[in-house]
Amino acid sequence: MGYAPDGEHDWSAIAPGKTPRRNFPLTDSVIYQHLTGKKTIGLYALLQDETCWFVAADFDREEWREDALAYVAAAKESGIPAYLERSRSGKGGHVWIFFEVPVPASLARKLGCFLLSRAMERRHRLALASYDRLFPN
Repeated sequence: MGYAPDGEHDWSAIAPGKTPRRNFPLTDSVIYQHLTGKKTIGLYALLQDETCWFVAADFDREEWREDALAYVAAAKESGIPAYLERSRSGKGGHVWIFFEVPVPASLARKLGCFLLSRAMERRHRLALASYDRLFPN
């Protein structure tokens, strides 16, 4: 799960002092296109003030589906909306939790770790073999 803002190169801006790349804004339409598989987008999870708008858990390997679904269920039990996305490779998934306002990244990661612990309680076979990492990191 890598992050790179979507944009276009402005080849006329090669002159000194000009930016040769313009990033596209992240809109509801762009997010919808991404979630429906029509567009691939990326973004950098951590803002300059060490806050973030989301936490995402990455699951890979053989039992990624069951482990990711246990994570989603743990979030649901805690009253937290979580969204599962299959990775482009088809060999893993990402569980996203979005915040209404930016929160400290350390708090977002604590939430992610808490839900991971709850998922492990739900699914005793969750041995972290499929869990890869949390974003922001």
